[in-house]
Amino acid sequence: MRPVELVEVISSQRLKKARALFLYLACTSNQPHRTDKIIDLLWRDSAEKQANASFRQTVRQIRLTLENAPGIAIETGAGQVTLAWPGISDFLGDLAHALSPKEWCTENGNIVRLCLAQMDTLLGLSGSLDSWLVIQRSRFLTDLREALDKTFSSRSARNVAVEAAEFALEIEPSNEQAVRFLMQHYWENQAPTRALECYNALYRYLGEEYDHEPDSETQALVAAIKLDPEKKADLTWQQDIRPKLTVSVAPAIDPGASDQDNSLLKVLAADLRRRLSRFREWQILDDRNTASAYLALDLQLLPVAGTQTLHVEVSRPDRGELVWSDVIAAPQVGWDDKVHPVLMNIARALSVEVAGRSDVSPAADTYDYWLRSQALLDAWSPDTEAEALQMLSKVTAEAPKFAPAHAELAGALNVRHILLPGTYQTEDVKQMALHHAIEAVTIDPLDTRAHRVLAWCYCHRGEFELTEFHFEQALNLNQDNTLTMASTALGFAFTHRLDRAAELARRTRDQREGMEPFYKIYLAATDYLCGDFALTERNCSEGRGLMTTVGGWHTASLWQLGEHDAAAERLEAYQQEIAPMWKGDESFGKQSLIDWFVSVFPFRDEAVRDDLRGVLQAVATHAA
Repeated sequence: MRPVELVEVISSQRLKKARALFLYLACTSNQPHRTDKIIDLLWRDSAEKQANASFRQTVRQIRLTLENAPGIAIETGAGQVTLAWPGISDFLGDLAHALSPKEWCTENGNIVRLCLAQMDTLLGLSGSLDSWLVIQRSRFLTDLREALDKTFSSRSARNVAVEAAEFALEIEPSNEQAVRFLMQHYWENQAPTRALECYNALYRYLGEEYDHEPDSETQALVAAIKLDPEKKADLTWQQDIRPKLTVSVAPAIDPGASDQDNSLLKVLAADLRRRLSRFREWQILDDRNTASAYLALDLQLLPVAGTQTLHVEVSRPDRGELVWSDVIAAPQVGWDDKVHPVLMNIARALSVEVAGRSDVSPAADTYDYWLRSQALLDAWSPDTEAEALQMLSKVTAEAPKFAPAHAELAGALNVRHILLPGTYQTEDVKQMALHHAIEAVTIDPLDTRAHRVLAWCYCHRGEFELTEFHFEQALNLNQDNTLTMASTALGFAFTHRLDRAAELARRTRDQREGMEPFYKIYLAATDYLCGDFALTERNCSEGRGLMTTVGGWHTASLWQLGEHDAAAERLEAYQQEIAPMWKGDESFGKQSLIDWFVSVFPFRDEAVRDDLRGVLQAVATHAA
């Protein structure tokens, strides 16, 4: 059965959950899924017995619809379910291929419309499934765009090319290549008014949805049409379009500055990168690629007259030439207003016009709170976490649709008991973190961080099927981000998916140049749970003092390596490190430290916790 034919089979399912399950299995064909995970996705609110019965009934219905479908079957057994579909590994990708030049026809276009409509109707069944649908839809649209661009830019029959371009705009109104094709088509066919209508529709859409204007190539075409609406002359309207210029943003971290000042500088640099990435005219590079950038932005936080001042330099690295420099006084106050002139100056340096429309963001003072909370959290200090949580709570209350604040607050709540030794996560805290993480994913389902934080929320609640689901979504959205890889590696280690954890840990180490120091502790814990105690010991030695849990993993790894005296010495040092930070109600000592340490991790297999406790107890006995 071809992917085009399967869409109608999916649509024929009477119940929405049957359509949802069928689509989910089709998009991950030949891949087994735990039935527990499927039930959590689709029947989370039902009692266990009822949920299992509904799942079996749904599978039975799908099987009936596949009786006359050769080469495809739904298989169950050993607590797993799989859609067996030999030769198909990318259902939506293959479906998009049906709109390529060789396959294009109106009927296939209608099938794609039906598939998109089905995705829309399935929204609302569950928050986790909604986020998965949004991700799949986004990828599907990308594949469709590529297929349609090839169709209307190829030597297809003119009527087919026009139909393909119109279809491309129907599903993605921002497709400028399709707009230019239709503008050129109408212009050549003596319909300049229709050509300008296409341009105006694009202009309005980009302005309202993205705060952008059409790119320079589209603007050159509209200018040519206005100059010669009847196309009497053979004008060559295409201008030489420069490839995207590259811009780097590099914060100059001062080893002598306070952690809070350096944290603020990193947050300001990250925010500036985010703002710059919205413009289509340039490409933002990582700060480590300054030498290869067309323009380099260097940021330095300097104390001036008793306050902080941000010094911004823009240079041409290839020429060793300073383009301009500026200072921003007290950047932590009114940053939203102060950063706009910086963007304008960068645009002028690149000869780019920046639209004057305002960006959709929280109010300026609320945004300042957000930046300050980021800097406080980045410092990873028990002295600042309460203030940061208070600020984030204020931001989420005043700007409830600002997804990053919800994700950051949920993430902070997830690690609070680790930051404050001797404290424990309560059910109320877990529920609050889950609430904000779900808000973040609901507002922005394509945010990698939101999915990663939501996965940790489910992990701390012991809902491990949904944990793995959202870790995979985080990786799908940004599989090359080192923080995502390091964090999900540890997450999969906690859910006892040790092969997956080891693979992600290896990939993280392969991108060592992109690692922050604290990633070593993620990797240390991952390596310990995967049985590589030597790597754990090495990472703990290099990351000593970075987190409150380093000493526990270091002690356990030394014991596992047979270095019993060294393990006893490390436990003693760990006790001395934690003593000044202890926030527990009970008196502090080795036993209370061990009890706290083994309690903070959300192990799927309680035998792992028991084994870790046994190792540390053995070290304590040896030390005595």
